[in-house]
Amino acid sequence: SSGINAEYGNADLIHIVTPGAKIVVMFRNPTDRLLSNYLFFHRGKAKHLTPKTFHTVAQQVINDFRQCLMERKLRNCCFTDKHLGEARLALGIYICFVTDWATLFNDSFLALTLNEYHSEPVKTLLKVYNHIGLSEPNVDELTEFVTSSQIKNSNDKVKRSFGNMLPETRELLDDFYRPYNEALAEYLGDSKYLFK
Repeated sequence: SSGINAEYGNADLIHIVTPGAKIVVMFRNPTDRLLSNYLFFHRGKAKHLTPKTFHTVAQQVINDFRQCLMERKLRNCCFTDKHLGEARLALGIYICFVTDWATLFNDSFLALTLNEYHSEPVKTLLKVYNHIGLSEPNVDELTEFVTSSQIKNSNDKVKRSFGNMLPETRELLDDFYRPYNEALAEYLGDSKYLFK
């Protein structure tokens, strides 16, 4: 609800119930995540989804979020639904959420990016196996499985008809997310979270 007290979140609850949990988080470029999320939740209106309408939506949700920041702290704006509009902009401000998980779970927290999974899926999966304490699989079999598996994305059809976001939309969103990505990269100690 819009009056949420963001002092405690899901990470706190899971830590209380399962303090020994192993947490694996995969981050995606927040600009790409926003478009994908927008297309997914509006796929029933696919004929009306255009790069231009998405640009207008992006401008509106950024304005609404900035208005929230004038009245509240960043954390409260990330955890409220008051300013959501037609796109879930705050979900890409990962620094709002990651600090809870990383602080509570410390060495039991593993952060990855979708880019590293796409470029080195076997290496990334081996990191996950190691992190959660599973015995390492046969690398040749894992490689065969990864290369033979087809990734299915329910957004593919909508994404194809939509095309690409406008360059000015990407610039607008990248500029919006940049300081939050910088904070995330500093917090996690790795420039890969700049999503460049």
